[in-house]
Amino acid sequence: MMKMIDATLTMLDEYSLTKELVLEFLEGLKSLSVSGAVLSPKVYHLLKGQLPEGLVYYMELPSMAESLKYPGVQFFLSSFCDGTGKSIRNIQVNDLWELKGLEGMEGDKKLRLTGLDDLLIYESRDIYERGMKLLMGVSPILYPEDSYYCASAIAADYLQYHHNGTVMTTFTGIGNKAATEQVLLAIRVVERYKPNHNFDKLSQLRDLFEEMTKTEISAHTPVIGRKIFYIESGIHVDGVLKKPSNYESFPPELVGASRKVVLGKHSGGASIRYKLKEFHCEGNYNVEQLLDMVKRRSMKKGGEVTDEEFLTILSECDEYEKTNQNC
Repeated sequence: MMKMIDATLTMLDEYSLTKELVLEFLEGLKSLSVSGAVLSPKVYHLLKGQLPEGLVYYMELPSMAESLKYPGVQFFLSSFCDGTGKSIRNIQVNDLWELKGLEGMEGDKKLRLTGLDDLLIYESRDIYERGMKLLMGVSPILYPEDSYYCASAIAADYLQYHHNGTVMTTFTGIGNKAATEQVLLAIRVVERYKPNHNFDKLSQLRDLFEEMTKTEISAHTPVIGRKIFYIESGIHVDGVLKKPSNYESFPPELVGASRKVVLGKHSGGASIRYKLKEFHCEGNYNVEQLLDMVKRRSMKKGGEVTDEEFLTILSECDEYEKTNQNC
């Protein structure tokens, strides 16, 4: 069974976290069917060792001699295995050709492979296929880095090749890693992973992450961006309203989002009719003239026409109507 381990909290030692925020974040991961979480010693001490049930906990340590200080942590990531069954050896791979060193190794669930920056950048698909077969043979916890912006794709592909594989990721890809939310939705769409599970808690986890890091996630970030289901283009709007699945890999409700038609210089008549229906004004206005007014307003301000501005335009049309000027 494919598994995901989230290592976000190891990237947040420099932030002012609270016990409440960390506990809420861990509960959010559980709601997403993430199987495990990696803690830093600092986060562990912040929680005072009180780890929520339902997750398998991991920790990176320079030496296994310190592992006894952290009861409740099941596995420790180190540079070597000590034979206790609790240690996971970490190997850094900085180049695809280093994977040849894995040839002949038997499946090793006590191995984490970090790196693989260049696995997807070669023109030959055969090179990539051989690399994946080597990984499947060894079956490590795969923790790809994102120097070539391919980490999420590599992690998702690994799980598609290897249905019993395990990947390690971070929320938003913080720390130059694969993004937890992107890998989750990729395997949901392609492999029907957890087909009856809802990932609407992703929007809450996004808000929580922003609170912990005091940052704002881009509105167009894949999966969790607040505006990824905002549509403006006339043809796009018309198509989405007729059959959303032609344009959207998954419905917005799955990730706690909602679709919104926004008005701007690229809008078409379908957008105007949609907005008129939304405000219960259909049939009362000339769509083409409204569209012209919206486009002019958008180009003048250099951005989208808000709902409030659209209502103002409707009010202006009402005034024109009163003076016998059709709108």
